Amino acid sequence: MRRLLLAFSVLLIGLLFSQPVFAQKKLSGVVQDEKDKLKLENATVMLLTAQDSILVDFTRSDKDGKFTLNLPDTGSYLVISSYPKYGDFYSPIDAKNNYANFSIALSTKAQLLEEAIVIGRIPIVVKGDTTEYDAGSFKVEKNAKVEDLLKVLPGISVDASGKITAQGKTVEKVLVDGEEFFGNDPKLVTRNIRSDMVDKVQVYDKKSEEAERTGVDDGQKVKTINVKLKEDKKNGLFGKALAGGGTDDYYMGQLMLNKFKGSQKIAAYGLVGNNATTSLSWQDTEKYGENDNVSYSDDGGTFYSTNGGDDFSGEGVIGIPKAINSGIMFSDKTKNGKHKLNLSYKYGKIENEGNEETISQNNLPDQIQNTNALRQIAADKDRQKLNLKYDLQFDSLTLLTITGNASRDNIWGETRNNSQTFDGNMDTLNTSESLDINDRKVEAINARALFTRKFMKKGRSLSMALSINNNESNGDGYLFSDTKIYKDNVLANSIIFDQRKDNRQKSTTKGGNISYTEPLTKELNLTLNYGLQRNDNKSLLNSFNRSSADDPYNILDSMYSNDYAFDRLSNSYRVSLNLNNEKIWANLTNNLNNDRLHQQNNYTNSELTRSFLTYNPSLSMSYRFTKSSNLYFNYSGRNQLPSLNQIQPLRSNQDALNQYIGNENLKPAFSNSFNLNYNSSKMLAGSYMYIGTYINFTNNALIQNVETLDGGRNNFKWANLDDHTNQSISAWGGYSFKLSKKLNIDNGPRLYINGSKTFNSVNSKLNKIDNMSYSIGYNISKNTTKGFDFDINLSPSYQKMSSSLQPDQNNDGFIFNSNGGMSYYFPAKVKLYVNYTYTYQAPTEALKEKFDQFLVHPGISKKFLKNESLMLDFTVNDLLNQNTGFSRSNSNTFFIQRRSDTIRRYYMLKVSWDFTKMFVN
Repeated sequence: MRRLLLAFSVLLIGLLFSQPVFAQKKLSGVVQDEKDKLKLENATVMLLTAQDSILVDFTRSDKDGKFTLNLPDTGSYLVISSYPKYGDFYSPIDAKNNYANFSIALSTKAQLLEEAIVIGRIPIVVKGDTTEYDAGSFKVEKNAKVEDLLKVLPGISVDASGKITAQGKTVEKVLVDGEEFFGNDPKLVTRNIRSDMVDKVQVYDKKSEEAERTGVDDGQKVKTINVKLKEDKKNGLFGKALAGGGTDDYYMGQLMLNKFKGSQKIAAYGLVGNNATTSLSWQDTEKYGENDNVSYSDDGGTFYSTNGGDDFSGEGVIGIPKAINSGIMFSDKTKNGKHKLNLSYKYGKIENEGNEETISQNNLPDQIQNTNALRQIAADKDRQKLNLKYDLQFDSLTLLTITGNASRDNIWGETRNNSQTFDGNMDTLNTSESLDINDRKVEAINARALFTRKFMKKGRSLSMALSINNNESNGDGYLFSDTKIYKDNVLANSIIFDQRKDNRQKSTTKGGNISYTEPLTKELNLTLNYGLQRNDNKSLLNSFNRSSADDPYNILDSMYSNDYAFDRLSNSYRVSLNLNNEKIWANLTNNLNNDRLHQQNNYTNSELTRSFLTYNPSLSMSYRFTKSSNLYFNYSGRNQLPSLNQIQPLRSNQDALNQYIGNENLKPAFSNSFNLNYNSSKMLAGSYMYIGTYINFTNNALIQNVETLDGGRNNFKWANLDDHTNQSISAWGGYSFKLSKKLNIDNGPRLYINGSKTFNSVNSKLNKIDNMSYSIGYNISKNTTKGFDFDINLSPSYQKMSSSLQPDQNNDGFIFNSNGGMSYYFPAKVKLYVNYTYTYQAPTEALKEKFDQFLVHPGISKKFLKNESLMLDFTVNDLLNQNTGFSRSNSNTFFIQRRSDTIRRYYMLKVSWDFTKMFVN
């Protein structure tokens, strides 16, 4: 480990000092009003190369109008300066001369009305809250994509996965000419559209749809990039084709095709492969993916959760995935934007097989139990989904938006499990063997209409929304399990299930809300909102036994069969005050919610009804010191209602060793959350600083108490935590800045601290679970697309994970992560590159095995043809053949470690072609 850290240190030093040192001198001066000689503060001053307008250095004038730029010793350059309401200044510079007292005199635009001036190309312009980059002022490789352009823009970074960060915040939306492109998947913009088609790149905080419609800022904003295309690039055909073949039968293929004609855009893509390269981002998963997990908030809202990624990417699955990911999109605007239509269709399919090994330790008050398990899976899933969005602008004050989607999934899976549990003396407590096969079809239809009417009085508006969501799942399954219980190493009991399963589920949600906003003053607005939502669910699970091996499965097992109907009726009342001026934004919201839950057991003719009246306040405030620095505070009080499954869970025998018991007396949990953030950025200098903290306290927390039975079996029962409070805290900070403007080297340290304290009861004894992690990080990168480029991340950390029942059996340990890449651009259009990921996790008291993995992925590429549109690329995946799926976690009294099959070493040759054909309007 020491040798590895030393090697990384030497590597960093080598990177820093391997760059050539260029002699520089200073260009200093003053920016002032030409007529009144008034010194101008915060004027933008830029130095560009005269030949191709490449940005060399940039700064802003201080309060006395003074500025200083770094000027190379040789070459011809341009100095450009700009200031609001003034004309732009342009002057050629010869580096041979001395510019110790350079004067920039700006004239107001009024003075320039009758004058002819020469305006140079300005790389960066700040317009209010929007930073605009001139794409032609930044140099990238031929046939580079938008992603490559973003990497060289000051203040913007892109990591290896395609995640974009601007001003220290993650970019969640990438638009094309102000419109969503293919479901707003950033990668389908940044890796599809060519950089030479781009005129401007705009970075800003996009307001929520409600705020844009009503004109009342609700504080909800997402970092957004808008890619503005050149006028002569809005009428043409372009795309990319790629094919790759490798050793061990690995393959990949990609086809991107786009046809633009004015506002009309047609796009299609197809991705195939078995090397986990068919990825789309999580934003596209939201747009196209079917959401299997649905939960309801205390304010009547609905939350959807997925498995954390695109189901058809091949990423994160066990084994070797064979995946297809494809889609087609059409969008257009007619009658001067009165009608806007966006249609898209997606098809995906994935197959995978693999193994997963799990080691877990259960720390009980009087003993320790260790379990070794092996899971073998085979899965096949395909999905079709259609999306629709239609905007109708009746007039400048009235807008109707209709959105909808429909999807169909076919899901098949086979899982084999084998496990064995021992006590601390290595005596066998139980063994389990099972086979679980499921085949189901899932269909969903969702629709929503949103009508907004603004009035002549600024800030006054009325909004109405209606929605309906219908989800239906029908499937058959088979379960065989054989669980053996031991006592003193002697077989005491055997539990065998051999059953056919029939599973039918249906959920329908209908709802609507109406919202009215009234301006009380120029800065203060009042919003009144009422919402009504009804959710109806039906769940039928029949389990059938058979009398002998030759007989059909036709004997109903009433213990493990369920036929439930349950519904939820929610009324929500919300009153909000919103304050907004140049410096302060604040929002105080009061939510009152009335929820009625009803469950009917059709097999037993029993029913359960619960009602909850809850109050959920929130306060958000933001203070803007400058346009690029602000302080944000948020408080949220939230009731978490017990679900019907926590009150009365459905009986299941999928896991014979663990059973779940409901509690009809559960009360809502209430959490108090506090969030404080400070952000400051200097876009032109490419620096960003952030610091923040998050604290949460939960009273009456909903927890699972554990009762351990003989043979290592467990009963989990839901309860409220009465005498203690669950707590969590996080703190973070970081600073990124340009280490060298000339060499375009960026770097930044960061710090993260996370901790939590939670409780539950194990065999009637209180268990306190402590988690704490301390992490520091450092990133250094150089991206010039010539010579030597690199991007390196270092992140050492220490984690503490312990249970009060067995404090000596903790999971404390050191962790070190690093990832990055290096590339060198040779003549003859050849590039040599390598990407790497290193992970180290030290052994702990609970898990004695260390984990050490170094993944190296080298490659070499060469471009052909005059326009460099053809590329040959040879890559090696996992050169050292060390890749394996690995994770560690803890839950209640359990420490868990998992290893799984995944893609390892292979060699691949890829050929790609970027094609384009523009038409004359």
